[in-house]
Amino acid sequence: MTKTTAKSKTVKKAAARGADLPARDHDRKYVRVIADYGPLGDLAFAEVTDRLHAVMRDAGVADYKIDLTGVPAFDTYATGFALAQLAINSPLGKDHIFYVNTAPRKDKKSARINNEGEGLVYVRLKNGIQIVAVNSGYSLTFVKPYATVIRELRVDKAGSQFRSRDIFPQAVAAVLAGDSKILGKDVSASVPVAVPENRVLYTDGYGNLKTSVRPVDLKKLKGKHAYLKVGDADQKSVMVGTGIFDVADGDYCFARGSSGWAKPNGRDRVEFSEVVCRGGNAAEGFDRPAGGKVLMWKPILR
Repeated sequence: MTKTTAKSKTVKKAAARGADLPARDHDRKYVRVIADYGPLGDLAFAEVTDRLHAVMRDAGVADYKIDLTGVPAFDTYATGFALAQLAINSPLGKDHIFYVNTAPRKDKKSARINNEGEGLVYVRLKNGIQIVAVNSGYSLTFVKPYATVIRELRVDKAGSQFRSRDIFPQAVAAVLAGDSKILGKDVSASVPVAVPENRVLYTDGYGNLKTSVRPVDLKKLKGKHAYLKVGDADQKSVMVGTGIFDVADGDYCFARGSSGWAKPNGRDRVEFSEVVCRGGNAAEGFDRPAGGKVLMWKPILR
């Protein structure tokens, strides 16, 4: 039988404390809602914001700000990318809380009972950022390597078609109150470890396609033209460049983009390639591909 030492007991207790919620404080809180409700003026954003105001009031949280970020419907690629870009790069630490809801309810193909959907989880990153999110698809994949805690939240998975308004806000209040009783089991293993290669991740306001293609994978074609196919759209000629302005106005470029974040080791960066139409809209040119659409390319032989 293995003898339990005082040191091992101390280590276990410290680990348990690390998995708890941070103690409540009175510093200003910044709540970022990332959701697939449609345009930011959509009624759903307004209803969720009002419900968050109510739970903040009831929890005695007086100093806070709520910001909104929209992503396409059911698109967990875009959700995960937006969350990582904002959370990993955030300078606000423990005072920054993300409330993330993209719930395509695709974890089960059968009919849902009582509007049941994917579960809600709590994530804390190494930089102190806290996340309350639906554990769906790739929503948490990018932040997983930076997480110190990924635990389920003890709230109902069913009971409303609009869970992020009617059920989930109470979890945000509990997190801000430091109420660790809301934390359930560790669910790290349920989060996919990686996004598939060569996929569309996110389309920005200029129509630039941010992809999971690593810039290093384009190195052999740098300075050359290639045929690029995205999803089911017709292929187009693109310049594989060192920057997105390496082409004339109206032409397409495939190169390292502006998004990314430091790797967990703190030395290197996670980088992404973008498809850009200079002076135009690459997304429109490729029939506005949704997150997850596959990119294929081959050099143009001349």
